Amino acid sequence: MLFITCVKVNPGMVEEAKKFGDKLLKEPPEGVKFLQVYHTLGRYDAIWIYEAEDAKVIEDFLHQSREVSTTETWVAFAREM
Repeated sequence: MLFITCVKVNPGMVEEAKKFGDKLLKEPPEGVKFLQVYHTLGRYDAIWIYEAEDAKVIEDFLHQSREVSTTETWVAFAREM
């Protein structure tokens, strides 16, 4: 499954969020493959695009991210062209 997570760093947590993100990308959870990570200007600070078997696989690391950020995650489906 393809997931898109929009990340908003909590106030005062920029350095902690950077450390969390660096660790997550270096050692992704088993069954998670990050495809793209974007830093953005606007409503969200980052966009993560990744694959995982199902939502249960991503549940733990999304809960861990709550200390440094708020997230919104979508399941994405490719549109046939």
